[in-house]
Amino acid sequence: MPPPTASSGAKAADALKRHCHHMINTLGPAAPPEAFLFRANAYYALGRPYLALADYNTAALVLHLSGSHQVRCHRAIERFPARQVATYPGTDSHLHIFVRPRLGPAVALVAAVDAACGRGLVAEADLPAGATVLRQDVPWLQYATLDESCACCGAALPERAFACVNPECHEEYCSRDCRTAAMALYHAAVCTNSAFQGIELDLYTQMRTAAHEGAARAQRRLAQELLMVRLMAVAVQAQVVPSAMPQLRFLSGRIAYAPAELSGATLHLYERLAQALRVHTMVSYEEMLGILARVRTNAT
Repeated sequence: MPPPTASSGAKAADALKRHCHHMINTLGPAAPPEAFLFRANAYYALGRPYLALADYNTAALVLHLSGSHQVRCHRAIERFPARQVATYPGTDSHLHIFVRPRLGPAVALVAAVDAACGRGLVAEADLPAGATVLRQDVPWLQYATLDESCACCGAALPERAFACVNPECHEEYCSRDCRTAAMALYHAAVCTNSAFQGIELDLYTQMRTAAHEGAARAQRRLAQELLMVRLMAVAVQAQVVPSAMPQLRFLSGRIAYAPAELSGATLHLYERLAQALRVHTMVSYEEMLGILARVRTNAT
């Protein structure tokens, strides 16, 4: 029998990761903690110790681990390049749902313009000057980044704002319609969740501080994290994996990251969210990073 190769080892690790991932998603809260431990081992073997850390920490909530796994991950991360880039491909299976209603007359979506261009929009007839090609649409989801703004649509709050019906909740809306829309889309799942609202308020306070100090890059990063947090709330309310939502699945994402950040502040954010929303089995750390990548690539 020939000796195992690095390629065969990577295939085995990927197969183990997929098997554990399927088990965790299928069994949900009944998933054994060993599944997280084995998935972490697979992530480590695949050269992703920052993802392994999240699963080792989750397994350690139940299992009595020595901590050597986490130490090994941190040592591996120290040898990584300071910056790396990850891409998350989308699927075009639902693209027509969102593009066709926004197309102007005599404009069509085609699967392939030619071998060089790929998918795109083409004119089916001569278009006069000023003709509409693509209509601007109202954002499906947003997060207000200014004080005194509607929590749902971002518009300025009127003198008589509409507060959430929960007196302990901090959200305010510009109208009853926005309050109803927010409750139907995401807010019902987190309205009484003080841990989740604490995460939101922490990120929002940091974002406003960054804006006051003129730290534009930090302000934008925190605004993107707030939108990602809201997407998590939408997924929890719909009881679906975030990247499987039709509004997200056709989006691709690209994220430049520092491995040290993924094993520090970003991992801490994931662990707080997973604990607050009880989504360890539905949303992996890898899944959350994919959502954040899509937000950073596509949000305006």
